[in-house]
Amino acid sequence: MRDFSEYEKKIIQEIVKTDIQKSNVLDVISNITLIDRGIHLKEKEIELVYFKSDQNALNEFFETLSLIKYLERNDLIFIHSNYDFPNEGNYISKNLDQETITKKGSELISQPIPTNIYDIISNFRKSYLVIGTELKKLVENSFKTNEQIHHETELKESRKQTRISTNSFYIALVALLFSLLAPFIFNSKFDENQINSIKKELNNNSTNEIQELEKIRGDLKIISDSIRIKAQTPNNVYKK
Repeated sequence: MRDFSEYEKKIIQEIVKTDIQKSNVLDVISNITLIDRGIHLKEKEIELVYFKSDQNALNEFFETLSLIKYLERNDLIFIHSNYDFPNEGNYISKNLDQETITKKGSELISQPIPTNIYDIISNFRKSYLVIGTELKKLVENSFKTNEQIHHETELKESRKQTRISTNSFYIALVALLFSLLAPFIFNSKFDENQINSIKKELNNNSTNEIQELEKIRGDLKIISDSIRIKAQTPNNVYKK
């Protein structure tokens, strides 16, 4: 099954809504494509009537016919026809009536199409369509095929597994880093205790050093005083 354009998706969505009791193919086309447009059936040709300002009339008309034929060929819709179908006039439109055509004739174009489109339209006029389950499911799934849905499911599961693997990798990486850094972390705590002990030892040593220095300073003071006394005492004092 090929991809559908946005316009084709719009048509298909309208087709799927069709009541099986009101499923005349040309009526379906009229309700979807022949809004402010019309078809005149003439002798072995048709005329497409539309406003001059309508730039998409011809393209959308042919695209709609082509899409219906494609859906039929691919068993997405089933078309069945009457052998004898009553002649209900030679003009088909959703809302562009004869009165409007008469009043606004200067604004309209009547484009002759002298091809086998006449045969296709004539056949559609006496035919009815039945919508297949696959087409209904396609619309329900936003125009995703079973293969696409299966692929997206697998892709989603794959991304989930990738996400789990990625998370597991990071968890393992964090665990590895922690195991490598743990000795340093605990050693740093131990070193802090050592530092505190060293500080305490230094404080004790400092106290001892200060006391020693005080003692030395006292001794030096005694020696200094002794020298000064000797210097001030006359020499005869020391004579016998």
